[in-house]
Amino acid sequence: MKKFLALILAILMVATLAACGGGGEKPDTTEPDAPVAAADEVHGIKKDAYAAMTTDDLITKLIKDKAAPTVEEYTALIETIELAELDERFNFADNVTNDAFLQLKSDGATLPNILDCANAIIANDSAKVRAYYYSKLGNVFFDESTAYYAPIKAKILAETEAIAIAYTFRYLASNFRSDAEFCNFVLSHKDNENAMVRKWFSSAVIYLQPADKTPFVDAMIELLGDEDADVVTEAALNCGALEDDRLVEPLAKILKDENLADAHDDALTSLIRMWYNYPAHDNYSEAAYKATMDYLKGDYASADLPSWLGLSKMANKGTKFDAWAAKATYVNNDEIVEAAKNIFEDEAKARLVRTQCISIIGVFGDKADLEALQATIDKVESASDKSSYQSKLDAELAKK
Repeated sequence: MKKFLALILAILMVATLAACGGGGEKPDTTEPDAPVAAADEVHGIKKDAYAAMTTDDLITKLIKDKAAPTVEEYTALIETIELAELDERFNFADNVTNDAFLQLKSDGATLPNILDCANAIIANDSAKVRAYYYSKLGNVFFDESTAYYAPIKAKILAETEAIAIAYTFRYLASNFRSDAEFCNFVLSHKDNENAMVRKWFSSAVIYLQPADKTPFVDAMIELLGDEDADVVTEAALNCGALEDDRLVEPLAKILKDENLADAHDDALTSLIRMWYNYPAHDNYSEAAYKATMDYLKGDYASADLPSWLGLSKMANKGTKFDAWAAKATYVNNDEIVEAAKNIFEDEAKARLVRTQCISIIGVFGDKADLEALQATIDKVESASDKSSYQSKLDAELAKK
């Protein structure tokens, strides 16, 4: 009956087109195998209903046996992410899809291999769904020996939607780190107009192992001067992994600008990684050391500068410290201790900043250097601050 009605409608359509001068085209009377889901409906679930669903509602709707979902059911669950809210920074709001995955895992369900969903997901028209799937794949190791490597890679290289590209950089760079085509794909988006793609470009770079790192270093230098603060911060955090002295000057430039204080933690972290790199202690950039010391000796209006979180990266030492120190002849322990002591003695500095300085003196100074801090602590008026400093000093002295 449906096909008969469809045929009648088709004949009427032809007649109408002919009357309008459009009878040259033959209408498609083929019935689709399944209805194409509207943007606000996935697997029979409308967006407004999805927003009100509980975890059990969604699982019951899509999965027959909660103890052992099929690949098809698992795929369907992934696809419901299309109905979740997504902000401009490509962050999914709290959603029932995520909750359902967590619930199944918590209940001890036997879950399919996420890779077995690949063929269906990479064929999905929604970049949002594909991006979410890429984030799930980030928890799975697979390489060129895996059957799904080639089709997933082919889809990635064809991605044009910003969210899918950004999620590929963010979650899959490790799996494709030595793949020349993937490395070139990443590099081709260094100037992408979407800030989130540029942001996660630098996240990908720390995993990539291209034949030539120079274009990536050049790209990171550009990103350190990007107009978007999120891009600058992420680049500042990750560029130290490239261990290239050409990055020192742009990182130091960030540290000299108090207007970029939000990026100071990350820029200092990268510099310290390049010359100190706790706990591995296997990097030796003299230029990065000098830039770090310039920062520690700087004069800042903000009580929160120099960055306490950045300072924390040189406030501990590992078992390889002595072997590293023997090679790192550019390091001047007295210089470090003096800089940290001057910061600690500045009453205007925040507690977290001053506390890190005690630890730094513990790493690079001797017992006498630490004991000399007691006079300053005794003058601290705030009882809570004094207690914090005393506790840290006692802990460092106990190590000597």
